[in-house]
Formats: sequence, structure tokens, C-alpha cells
Amino acid sequence: MVVDVIGNISTIDPRVVSIISMKIHWHRVVKMVLRLAGIGLFTFALLFAVGLWYSTAHGYMTWWFSSSSHVTVDGVRSGFLHVNRQHSAVIITRTDLRPSQSYLVGLSGRKYLTHCGDWQAPRLPAFSIGDVNPPCSFFSNGSDLPVADNAVLSTLTVRPGFVEFQTEHGKKVTASW
Repeated sequence: MVVDVIGNISTIDPRVVSIISMKIHWHRVVKMVLRLAGIGLFTFALLFAVGLWYSTAHGYMTWWFSSSSHVTVDGVRSGFLHVNRQHSAVIITRTDLRPSQSYLVGLSGRKYLTHCGDWQAPRLPAFSIGDVNPPCSFFSNGSDLPVADNAVLSTLTVRPGFVEFQTEHGKKVTASW
């Protein structure tokens, strides 16, 4: 038994306080853990959103959006199309071949047409491509792949909302949106 200076009698020696004998308020612990997890998730989401905004605003990332379009190969519907945010280029993906094949077509300025090699555009409503290692580029266009049906640049026709070209295997690819 311990008597303090005021004269109160206590059975607990203040010099020997054990954390084991303390009552744990589990609802407070759970609340604190959930609060910390929420703050962590919010911080991660905020940093991710700021990174996306920064890279898009400074031109490090280009966004591509699905378009309600008609892609035909020799008159048969077989494919889909994505347009970039600036409407200066399209990615045409034809699905008549296995694996599917995509072509990058420049619409503004000097017109260009590039085979995307073994990469094909995803069937997502929107996706982004970074500037460091783009899948469709002039330097790594995959034109030497055995399954590549390369486009013939001299047959490229580009008008507003319309692209048409022939491939080396004689297929006529038409896209309109």
C-alpha cells in the first residue's frame, strides 16, 4: 500500500506502472489506424494526380481517346480508332489480323504513317503514351517483323475525319470518324 503526500491510499505503486495493466480502448486504436490509412491513400492519390497533370500540361504525356469511328479493311468493319487530345494524329488498329496491328497517322502539318510493330492500342476509352519511349515511332516501327503488314506511304489519303491507305499485302484500310 502506498500513501501519497495528501494522504490518499492507493494499491498501485506509481514507480511500478505496467503497460500490461492498462486498459486498451480498441475503438480508438482502430480509428487511429483507419485515419492514418486514409491520410496515406489521400496523399498518394493527390501526388499521382499532380504527376499526371504536370506531365500532361508540359507535353511529357499524350492522351489518346476512343472515337466513335468506322475502320474497315477491304470494306469489312474490323478495327477501332483513337484520336489524340490535340486531334493532330490518330492510331488506327485493325483487328482482321492476329495479332492485331496498329498504325500511327499524323493529320496536321506533314502527314506521316508509321506501323506500330508488335504493339497494338488497347481497347480502352482513354490511355496515355509518354514521350520517353513511345510504342509507335519512326525509329522503332517494327516494319521488319514477319507478321507486319506495312502501310505504303504513297497511298495515304488524309482529309478531315477520314484516313485511307493501302498495305504491302494489298489491303485497303479506311477509317472515318
